[in-house]
Formats: sequence, structure tokens, C-alpha cells
Amino acid sequence: MCNQPFRMVVLSLSFVLAGSVPVRAQDNPAPAVKPEEAAEPAREGGKLPGPPEIPPATLASTLKTVPVAHGKPAFNVRMVDAALLPRDKEGIWVLDFAFKPVRLITVEVPGKGRKLVHYLYYKVVNRTGKPRMFVPQFTLVTDTGRRIEEAVLPRAVELVRAREDPSIPLLGAVDVVGMIPPSTKQGVDDAVYGVAIWEGVDPKADAFHIYVRGLSDGYQELPSPDGSKSVTRYKTLRIDFLRRGDERNLNEKEIQLNEPPYEWVYW
Repeated sequence: MCNQPFRMVVLSLSFVLAGSVPVRAQDNPAPAVKPEEAAEPAREGGKLPGPPEIPPATLASTLKTVPVAHGKPAFNVRMVDAALLPRDKEGIWVLDFAFKPVRLITVEVPGKGRKLVHYLYYKVVNRTGKPRMFVPQFTLVTDTGRRIEEAVLPRAVELVRAREDPSIPLLGAVDVVGMIPPSTKQGVDDAVYGVAIWEGVDPKADAFHIYVRGLSDGYQELPSPDGSKSVTRYKTLRIDFLRRGDERNLNEKEIQLNEPPYEWVYW
């Protein structure tokens, strides 16, 4: 009888402690949330928002242009007809190009001393209505079989500019690569002026051609001579020159344009 009250107290205390025990998470789990629902962005009008816009990439700098009067005659300058040819693919673009006949100038060539080099002074205008990437390639090929790519001679560019027109910025082989903006003004050409320079032209050559690639995006796929693989030829301006004179005494007055002076070819 003496143990009965003690037993009742123990039982009552057990019930109190049982009610104070915290409930574990696994005993009363929260509703499961799917990963895709948790990461799902807010909807607008029932549609998911699109990704952020990607800023346009600039592959090359825009070349600085010089405004000049359209069609203004200039001494000893030849304009090239940019009209499409019957064999051209529909939809290609062609830049306007003008040049002066090849001239000679003496310049200090690093590591070689003073040398007489050939140069072609030219102007490019974009009348296609859209910006165009201009990556020109000027290759001189002599009738003696030599092929010469243009040289990088910054000092020569400065001398040519001083001789031709000091008021107009002149670009050389490296600086002339870039985007040419469209020229849209009435009666005005937004022109880029450049010069191509060659050293080591064979003095024995009586004629040579200058191939100008990069004035158009036109090209042709032609079968190779052996029939194994097609060959890509690009629309290229070929300018033809004659040189009459002594190989020991080169003079720019002996360099003359052939007749006709130029032709569009796929080369």
C-alpha cells in the first residue's frame, strides 16, 4: 500500500515528459518540393522569360573615312567599274575602288638599308548600303615568274602620304584591316585611303600584274585539274602594268598601265 502513491506519481510524470518530447522531422515530414519547381522562374502571361540579350560582338574596328566629293576628277586617278559581271553570283557585293599607277620611292628598310620600293596609292568607298569587312590582299606577279606579297613598312607609308596628300590619313598593310561603314551621303564619298608597298620587285621584269583581293565577297567553286577536289576562286581585281626601260636605272615614268588597264577575274 505504501508503494501505490509513488507508482502513480511516476506514471503521471512519465505522461508529462512524453508530451514535452519534440517531434522529429521524419515523424511529420513537410510536403516534398520538386527541384524543377523550386528553380522555376516567374512566368509572365503564362510564358517563361527569355534569356538575356547577347551584346553584339565587334570583330574589328571601324576604319576612319574621309569625306570627298563624289566623282570629282583627280590627276592620274583611275576609277574601277564595280558593276556586277554576268558570271557573278546574284547578291554579292563589290566595293568602289580607285588607284593611281604604280610609283617608286626610296625608303630605309630595317636591316637592309635604303631601298627603292614600288607602291600603289588607292581609295576605297563602300556604296553597298551595309558595313563591310575589308581585309585586302595585294599581290604583285611579274612576267619573270616572281610573286611578291605587300610589305609592312610604316616609314614608307609616312613618306607616301607626304608625297601624295599630307592632309589625308593613309593606311598601310596592317592598319587598313577593319569595317568600312556605308557611304550614303548625296554627292559625297566617305573614303578610306591606303597604300600597298612591295620591295624586291624583279628589275628585269617588262610587265607585272597586281591582284587586289578583298573588294568583294564573290567566289566560285571550280573543279581541280586532277579532279580530286574543288578549288575556290575569289573575285579579284587584276591591274596590268608595262615597264619599258633599263633594269639598272629604274624610273617610275617607265611604268605604264596596259590597255585595258584592269580586269575582274576569279583568282
